[in-house]
Amino acid sequence: MNLDLDKAIQEFQGILKKHPVLVVGTGASCALDPSFGMPELAKEMRQMDQPDGGAEAEQWGLVLASLDDGKGLEEALTAVTDTGLKERIVKATGAFVASVDRDWAWRIATGERMAPLHWLLRKLVDGLPPTNPIQHIVTPNYDMLIEHTCDALEVPWTDGFTTGSTCRRDWGAARNSMLKMTREPRGRSYTETTRVIPHIRLHKVHGSINWFRDDDETRLLRCDRMIDGIDRETPANWRRAMITPGRRKLQEAGKNREWFTEADAAIAGAGAFLIVGYGFNDDHIHNGIQKRLVDQGCSGIVVTRDWSPKIETWIRRSSDLWAVCQNPDGGKPGTIVVGPGNVDAPLVCEGQDLWKITAFVETVM
Repeated sequence: MNLDLDKAIQEFQGILKKHPVLVVGTGASCALDPSFGMPELAKEMRQMDQPDGGAEAEQWGLVLASLDDGKGLEEALTAVTDTGLKERIVKATGAFVASVDRDWAWRIATGERMAPLHWLLRKLVDGLPPTNPIQHIVTPNYDMLIEHTCDALEVPWTDGFTTGSTCRRDWGAARNSMLKMTREPRGRSYTETTRVIPHIRLHKVHGSINWFRDDDETRLLRCDRMIDGIDRETPANWRRAMITPGRRKLQEAGKNREWFTEADAAIAGAGAFLIVGYGFNDDHIHNGIQKRLVDQGCSGIVVTRDWSPKIETWIRRSSDLWAVCQNPDGGKPGTIVVGPGNVDAPLVCEGQDLWKITAFVETVM
């Protein structure tokens, strides 16, 4: 394929007209603050108090040894099977991510500082079709940067919880909250019609820093005022509802599959995908995306910093999947654009940062 940037942009614009499901990974948060990333979380984990003994101490020793050997946190935490240690990891992860989120929440929500996804969400919501004005976002991120950005944009959003100071999980009620009655002309009279408000439907498949569940795992609540308080004064029989890295992630994903039901439906019905800052490390999330892209010929664009063998494999097996990544050749700063037919000869855009979502939006959208 003879590919230049203008032709690539035309391809991207065609895909974006298909009302893509947006998939957002940690890279989108790290573009604002690297503290949201795994390396910083690993540093925080090292500060955890050493368990007194037994299986907890043994397994935590293995985690620290793996980190010392240069392994990533995701791989290091596969050594953890002890229930008590798992809960300590959840607590430490939640407290750390909440502390970083707190540093940015007010600035992002008030518009003092624009998050990396600000203009992307603005463009996507403004372009929603009247017949289906719902922008689905699937994310494994625990932080609330998407929610803060929606607030700054004054874009309605729902994550499947009811409204209120302490909210329960109820997708039916959440969907109903995004309806409005309109008075529309019909002939010489008017009729009352129910319409869907243009909004973002947020699927946080690994939980969130403001989600909590009881020990019996029969209740799931969202409560912003407990984001910090849960770690200082834990209410009896309640803990954070988060699926953290490591072996626990796959086990918890299977045990909490209801968290994925709406996301699975959004993925299965997607007309296209726009995948931003996502590392393709979660089989339980991206298997459905892979089925749509590889097996069913759905179109997609991956915008992320790092080119990887996994992205290359997906593009080779897909009919209309594209990637916009930082040029892996360190001697030539810029962007590579890879799509069907040019995997072995990527388009190199020297001196351009199209792999950054803000630059991509400005150039393409």
